[in-house]
Amino acid sequence: MEEPQQMKLFNILLFAAFCGGSQAQGDVKFLRGPLNDAIQLAKAEKKPVMIDFYTDWCRWCDTLDARTYSDNTIASFITSHVVPIKIDGEKGEGVGLVKKHAVRGYPTTLLINTDGEEIDRIVGFLPPEKFLPDIAAMVKGENTLKSVNAELQAKPDDPETRYRAAQKFASRFETTIAAEHYRRLLELDPGNSLGHNEEARFELALAALREEQKPDGLLAFLKEYPTSARLTSSYASLFQFYLRSKDSTQAQAFFHRYIEREPEDVGAMNNFAWQSATQKLNLEYAAEVAGKAVALAKNDGDRAMYLDTQATVEFVRGNIKQAIALEEEALRLLADAPAKARKDYEDTLTKFKAAQKAQ
Repeated sequence: MEEPQQMKLFNILLFAAFCGGSQAQGDVKFLRGPLNDAIQLAKAEKKPVMIDFYTDWCRWCDTLDARTYSDNTIASFITSHVVPIKIDGEKGEGVGLVKKHAVRGYPTTLLINTDGEEIDRIVGFLPPEKFLPDIAAMVKGENTLKSVNAELQAKPDDPETRYRAAQKFASRFETTIAAEHYRRLLELDPGNSLGHNEEARFELALAALREEQKPDGLLAFLKEYPTSARLTSSYASLFQFYLRSKDSTQAQAFFHRYIEREPEDVGAMNNFAWQSATQKLNLEYAAEVAGKAVALAKNDGDRAMYLDTQATVEFVRGNIKQAIALEEEALRLLADAPAKARKDYEDTLTKFKAAQKAQ
């Protein structure tokens, strides 16, 4: 997805926050000063430090704030068990800390001890009901990176240990290391006595698709496991891969299979339509998909975003007048939104009108 669309998604979150009331009483109270201040406080309180690495442009960082850190249960747990601090990964000491801790994406929630050593991390957004058990286990030292590595040293040829290690590294998006453990699991348990081999083969195929741009493994997985519960994820990964590869036939075919299984996934519809417009593929079908996303939108913020995608598809198709009408409709839905939330839409409308005038 291109940066302009990322910004629109971010701005929709601003609009939702603007319109959705306040949950401020449950917000986590983050420190904003130097990390050393948090470490000194953690020493005094005998707690670990929780670093929320974020950036100004990160949409999911804002989602984590809006949905998870505003949750009363999460705020209560964090206040009681850790010293929380927010650090911008692209500014000040954050630049060095990101390099030191090998932060690969945002948001990353890093738990460290008072010596500055990593206990474990959560990569990406998790809703409150998933975030809480993960952070609680980290605080207790359960299933942490350190404990998993200790298990591996003690029992390197135990397939269940390899499986837990694979899951741990996969959750950290360290897919190359996870893949090594999944391969070893298959070697140690060829008869699938633990029941993990289907998952291992799927994860290995997915790693090859993402890291080597090779879909063969995932296509083979679909043939080997035609009734797998992972078919939906496979179709999603394949339609996105083929869109990036500009293979319009395969992209449309796998998206169609995906949407048959997830007929109300408007986010996937919007994603497919937007990427199709960007790649100038499947435009007639993309227009149909974008229109369906608009029809299924559950609130004005989402509807505005999907209208913008539909407008972009029509613009690429050469239907400039229709694109202008759709973008104007999106802006009407955002009439009460902050100026920042409207800016990208207004810029897009200006571009459309300039193209119309040039005609």
